[in-house]
Amino acid sequence: HATTPRGEPSPRHMPMLIRPAHISDAEGIARVHVDSWRTAYPGIVPDDYLANMSYEQHSGVWEIILSEADETKPNYVAVDDNGVVVGFGGGGPERSGDPYLDSELYILHLLEDSQRRGVGRRLVMSVASNLARNGMVSMLVWVLEQNRPACLFYKALGGLPVREQEISIGGVTLAEVGYGWPDIGPLSEPPD
Repeated sequence: HATTPRGEPSPRHMPMLIRPAHISDAEGIARVHVDSWRTAYPGIVPDDYLANMSYEQHSGVWEIILSEADETKPNYVAVDDNGVVVGFGGGGPERSGDPYLDSELYILHLLEDSQRRGVGRRLVMSVASNLARNGMVSMLVWVLEQNRPACLFYKALGGLPVREQEISIGGVTLAEVGYGWPDIGPLSEPPD
């Protein structure tokens, strides 16, 4: 780990705790959700759509999602040393009836200053490990094609572009790429 001149871990290499999400995390997840969209999607998603996103609305949505979560629909958060949520990810059974991929990484978002530190990889591994424990063997994730950093991230994790579709966000039609893993075993965390 990199250290500061005083021998302390540098902020870029501070350890993050990855744990299952709780309903009490809804507000923190909402903050990350809105802030990460606002930093990742300018020029891709309409500006007025991004400006109108609210912590309050997303917090309510996340309270519902987390209250309905179970072992087959896991959600995880990454928290810093102060207990602040800096990233989250969730998944479950594949939602469109794909004949070859039985699970899906539904969502993964990190605050910009928590990216490129291994946190996203650890969140994906946590979700994949949970899905594998529940009998799922393959996984799909949908990514906006114009979000090049996310596309490169999933490729680096071994995801292969296997699907394409269009999605409407804020009245604009955007292309999505589906990255797939026929075997999520390599993404699963090693046993403790």
